[in-house]
Amino acid sequence: MTQNGKPPILVVDDEPEILYSLRGLLRKDFSFHAAQSGYEAFRVLEQQTMHVVMADQRMPGMMGVDFLASLRARYPDIVRLIFTGYADLKAVIDAINRGHVFRYITKPWDPDDLQLVLRQACQHYQQAAQCQRLLNDLQGYVTALFGPGPENASGACQTGRPHGSRGSSPRPGRR
Repeated sequence: MTQNGKPPILVVDDEPEILYSLRGLLRKDFSFHAAQSGYEAFRVLEQQTMHVVMADQRMPGMMGVDFLASLRARYPDIVRLIFTGYADLKAVIDAINRGHVFRYITKPWDPDDLQLVLRQACQHYQQAAQCQRLLNDLQGYVTALFGPGPENASGACQTGRPHGSRGSSPRPGRR
């Protein structure tokens, strides 16, 4: 979240009218950032942390699928969406397989549906970040209990058995 409590999103589209329209629609609920190309988007991402990036498929210089695939390699935690006014099945398949997009959105979009999808994408980002924090906490606890070492990363204790394993002894209450 940003200081104003709104999740930061970046919209990438080469058409200034689209960016202007989306800024008006989304600025109330999101910290809205815009870029007119994939290259400009990467400059924005060097300066700002984003939770969600939504990119147009057809842009000069770098197609949306290529941008999202590169985005995934550089910033794997960002939730990615693609939108387009063209019904191109290959683009949809590429977006899913190469860019690992969260959703594919068609132009023109329904304003309520678009806002819902963006809220879901932000929620997905928050849930993934929370899982990562919990995993880091757990890893810290395991290290504090058993000390650093690759054998402890898998949950095995010094006996070689998984943590909590009792070997061949019966469980309490069972005979």
